[in-house]
Amino acid sequence: MKKIGSFANEAEKQLEDFLNKVDLWNYKNLTYEAVSGGITNLNWRVTDHDKNHDYFIKVPGFGTEIFIDRKASLEANSLAAKIGLGPKVYDNLSDFGVEIYDFLKDHTTCTNSSFENMDITKKVLDGYKKFHSAGNLSIVKTGIDLVEDHFNQLQEFDCSLPEDFDFIKYNFQLAKEKLLKAGLDLVPCFHDPIAGNFLFSKDGLLKMVDFEYAFQGDRYYDLAVFFGEMFFSDDVENTLLKHYFGESNKIIKSKIYIYKAIADIKWASWAFIQDKLSSLDFDFYKYGALKYLRARSFIINGEWSNSLERI
Repeated sequence: MKKIGSFANEAEKQLEDFLNKVDLWNYKNLTYEAVSGGITNLNWRVTDHDKNHDYFIKVPGFGTEIFIDRKASLEANSLAAKIGLGPKVYDNLSDFGVEIYDFLKDHTTCTNSSFENMDITKKVLDGYKKFHSAGNLSIVKTGIDLVEDHFNQLQEFDCSLPEDFDFIKYNFQLAKEKLLKAGLDLVPCFHDPIAGNFLFSKDGLLKMVDFEYAFQGDRYYDLAVFFGEMFFSDDVENTLLKHYFGESNKIIKSKIYIYKAIADIKWASWAFIQDKLSSLDFDFYKYGALKYLRARSFIINGEWSNSLERI
């Protein structure tokens, strides 16, 4: 842990400057250290030695304002905290887009292998259902909206794209028309289910973190992003759908199938934009290409046209 005044680079100096603006603590009695895991923001653990209390500080990365509405993020994080699903939120630096939460000590962070355990997976799905039932968020931005935003940004920033991206866009439009005609089920949506965003206390209670992509969106898209991120088998998906909905019929499964492709298109597009703009040491293009290939595999499968017809 580093003491205030011992900064060794611009990121640490920036953090210290932000910490000095907050009246939650005695600035001079703080220490801090970087927290690994983020690929678009700078994350820190800050200890207030007067209170023996730890905070998690998220400083926005360069260019993240293109993708993230910090006021919407604050609203979603606050809603999650209100229902006991997320850590306590402090809005002291919200004008700067900096997020402050209680640091979740004595919690175990999930990895992808955690979701081989059905009990853990069902608890996380229960967390989704709790958030989906928590009321409303003020900004509506569905998976369809997110993809269309990214398509505009891909053009704006002249991003490198796979040769047959027009094929993907064409099929996205087909899916959009079918989904809108069928009707959207709008609820508060998490939208970012990487394994590290799920933590469990020693007594098995779930916390979800990182609601910066959360908006009011379609319930089925939110579930599909989660299922796709964890690479669940068809049998596991069927079990989880029955756990969440009480049933697993062809219409539900078709919507999930379509939205898994749309989610991969969204994250592929996001990554191609990051590849153009980000200075972080991460192979965004490779990440996007993998997401794109899986989206394409969904679309060229006969189940794609069948699912579009069913909904």
